[in-house]
Amino acid sequence: MTQSSYWKRMRNRRLSRRAVLRSAATAGVGAAGLALVGCGDDDDDGQQAVAQQQQQQDQPQQAAQQQQQQDQAANQAAQQADQQDEAAQQQSMQQQQDQQQQAAVAQAQQQEAGPAMGGELRISDTSDLASFDGFLTFGYKAFLHGHNCYPMLTQFSNEPGQSSIDFQPELWLADSVEQPDDATYVFVIKDNAVWEDRAPVDGRKVTAEDVAFSFAGDRYAGYPNRGAILPSLAGVEATDDRTVRFDLTAGLAPFLLYAGHHAGPYVMPPELLEDEMSRQTMISAGPFLLDEYEPGSRVVYKRNPDYFDAPKPYVDSLVINFIGDNSAIAAAYLSGELNTSWFGVAPPIVEELENGIPGATWEFEPSLVIGGVFPDIGMEPFTDPRVRQAMSSAIDRDSILAVGGALETGKWSTALPPMPGWWVDPKEDAALGEYYNYNPERAMQLLDAAGIDGVGPVPLHTTTAYGPIFAEQSQVVQANLLQVGIEVELVVNEPTVHYSTIFNGSTTGVIGHTLSVASIEPDEALRNVFIPDSPRSPIPNGELMADDARMSELLNMQRTESDVEARKKQIYDLQLHIAEQMYSVPWVNPPVSQIARPELSGVQFIQTFAPSPSLEDMWFNNL
Repeated sequence: MTQSSYWKRMRNRRLSRRAVLRSAATAGVGAAGLALVGCGDDDDDGQQAVAQQQQQQDQPQQAAQQQQQQDQAANQAAQQADQQDEAAQQQSMQQQQDQQQQAAVAQAQQQEAGPAMGGELRISDTSDLASFDGFLTFGYKAFLHGHNCYPMLTQFSNEPGQSSIDFQPELWLADSVEQPDDATYVFVIKDNAVWEDRAPVDGRKVTAEDVAFSFAGDRYAGYPNRGAILPSLAGVEATDDRTVRFDLTAGLAPFLLYAGHHAGPYVMPPELLEDEMSRQTMISAGPFLLDEYEPGSRVVYKRNPDYFDAPKPYVDSLVINFIGDNSAIAAAYLSGELNTSWFGVAPPIVEELENGIPGATWEFEPSLVIGGVFPDIGMEPFTDPRVRQAMSSAIDRDSILAVGGALETGKWSTALPPMPGWWVDPKEDAALGEYYNYNPERAMQLLDAAGIDGVGPVPLHTTTAYGPIFAEQSQVVQANLLQVGIEVELVVNEPTVHYSTIFNGSTTGVIGHTLSVASIEPDEALRNVFIPDSPRSPIPNGELMADDARMSELLNMQRTESDVEARKKQIYDLQLHIAEQMYSVPWVNPPVSQIARPELSGVQFIQTFAPSPSLEDMWFNNL
């Protein structure tokens, strides 16, 4: 429970009780006044007159005394109510603190004792997946599941205290790696890695040939998703059963991180691709085995007893439930039907879960999804960078965050989402801030300098794919732009239409408002959006960016630069250069809220489409 909401309710309760007491006191005054009207003696008119006169003289004093007594009684009652409220409040807070302390003690004891084996880890996703092979079927849902079964050479490290958005590589299927030169990597894979014991692999060892096959170029020919390594991959070869060599066209700074990328390539057995069997099932050498699939309902995994990184995973099973309604998701967490999040909890139910699950483990880190407003850079007047800059200065990003309830916890994107160590906050950097601060006056000056006296109406395409808050934020954009003379007409698309038209920038003559892709590395974020022929860029007519020699130079330099500090400078220069050109008008990044119920220990979140390392590290402390 947040303290602010708790105290607000207690203040409201206290005021309500005082109001009732004061109303009662007022009613008492009326009754007292009526009681003063008595019956006199008709036999003695003089005495009656004197008595009446005396009574009239005494009435104001008596009424005042009674009012004072009633006020004192009301104040005493109010004070007693306050004391009762304070006591109830302290008792409630003490109960919460006791519960949290008990949960913390239990977790600490369990951490000290070591992981317990068993239990069922239950998480949720908002919808079903279209296929179990994310390379044959476009969609990130397959990657969420693939990482449970298919190992990769590396994975994202998950050390205690590590932020969920601080992506660092560590070896996974690989037992060791050597780098003879900037463009060569040699991996030796673990000798105890085996495929599960069922046809068509029948428990055979994972080989270097499996790895080489999984990275082969024809594996991806014609597929909509391509691994981040492939543009730099000259060749991959299995030199013996356990050794695989990668030859790159040039150095690739994030190579080891990309080898564990949440979008693959996953290491898969070639047998699985016969007749595209990989669409319907998975064969595992990873932490979990695919056990049961109920379309539209859930996917059930069980612990892989032959996992090369045993004794992980510590749980017996993993259940992924498809639940699309936030109220149902909240109820499932509160009841224990769900016990941890996979890639976030929807903002509308965060406070309810904070209040309802004392002792839960939480993490709040900004989203790393790229998004924004994407004008057609081949359409007048948006061919002029000054017009695109004007759009950016016209948009009130803090108001957009406020719509989603994330004003104090959200961040502003630049050309990058808020990646630790690489992103530069435009609120703190004056050079970048010039392009992102809300400044309608500057926007109108830029339009005047470009010779523009009003724009539009232009279609602004948004979508229901990202929920009602996103649609409300589109309305904020519309109002902001109109304020400086840029008129847009909202067009709201269903998800299927949106993903095939606006998400990939294929519809021209419009302004797109969309989220794009989640990134783990600045090279990935920048290249997905700003490479002219990128299939993942939402920028209409993005091929025109090929004329920007400076951006191409910086994109290539940072990709091959091995010196971290030199690369940080190049990436800063890219953020500033892209802000000057404003090919896309960057969006905001609200926090991703992660939760684990208090019965779970070993909790470390990873904000990615492939969070399997975090799931295999968790265990139950109440077994």
